[in-house]
Amino acid sequence: MTSAANLYQEAELLIADAVGDVIEHWGFRKALGRVWTVLYLAGDPLSASELTERLSMSSGAMSMTLKELQEWAVVRRVWRPGERREFFEAETDLWKMISKVVAERERFWVRSVRERLEQACGILKSVPTEQGRGALTKAKLLLSFAQLAEGVIDRFLASRRADFSGFGLLEKTPRAAVPEKR
Repeated sequence: MTSAANLYQEAELLIADAVGDVIEHWGFRKALGRVWTVLYLAGDPLSASELTERLSMSSGAMSMTLKELQEWAVVRRVWRPGERREFFEAETDLWKMISKVVAERERFWVRSVRERLEQACGILKSVPTEQGRGALTKAKLLLSFAQLAEGVIDRFLASRRADFSGFGLLEKTPRAAVPEKR
């Protein structure tokens, strides 16, 4: 007969693997999602050795994972009076975690794309050929998309809501009428 503890552990690992898959899809290591999930579900702080045992990880991998999770501010170190070991707990504010990643990764990435597209448009304006004019028109459309994406990210972070309706307008924008910059 299966005990409650075994059932809990089975469910915990299923959830940890599911969240780990999402985290890995976003470009992070799967272990980050797995460790955060176990801490999140636990409610009470856990030691690195408890986490190592529950997730069957090496102590070195756990140490690196906990350090990285602390750098992203999704796990924090806590001390228990009378204990020599360090304990860790998960950040439970999902909005805080997601907005930090969006602000630090996606916003930076979209800004970088926009800046390079602006630079390319500036160069293409100096190319006096049909090919150059055609490429400029298409580059301006890409630039409009990047500017729109940057605006969506900024509004998302400011309001906690995302409005993607502007992206539909790009499909209807005639190629020759693409705006330079907002």
